[in-house]
Amino acid sequence: MTTRRRTTRSTKTSSTTRKRSTTSRRRTPTMGATLGTALGALVVSLFTSMSWPMRIALVIGVLVVGLGYLVWSKRAEIAAEAEAQAAPSSPSTGQEATPTGQEPTSTGQEPTP
Repeated sequence: MTTRRRTTRSTKTSSTTRKRSTTSRRRTPTMGATLGTALGALVVSLFTSMSWPMRIALVIGVLVVGLGYLVWSKRAEIAAEAEAQAAPSSPSTGQEATPTGQEPTSTGQEPTP
């Protein structure tokens, strides 16, 4: 009787070459990154020690502040859009619309009946 020879498949890891990018990366972290990491660790430690109602209130507060900032930063665009929508659509001749059955006058005044 012939026994099957058990073989194990060898997996070779091929070395991959990385392309070098044209932009260079800082080797040492900046002060802002360090402070951001420290602040993040502090927030996480405070967040985990809070009760659930306090966590929910904090998340809602952060969302309100974030949305408020977005509205405040885009307030000029919002006002321009609201003004454009509120302006009545007038004919392209530049004259105001007149009630039905009346002819516009050259002086812009309403005709007397």
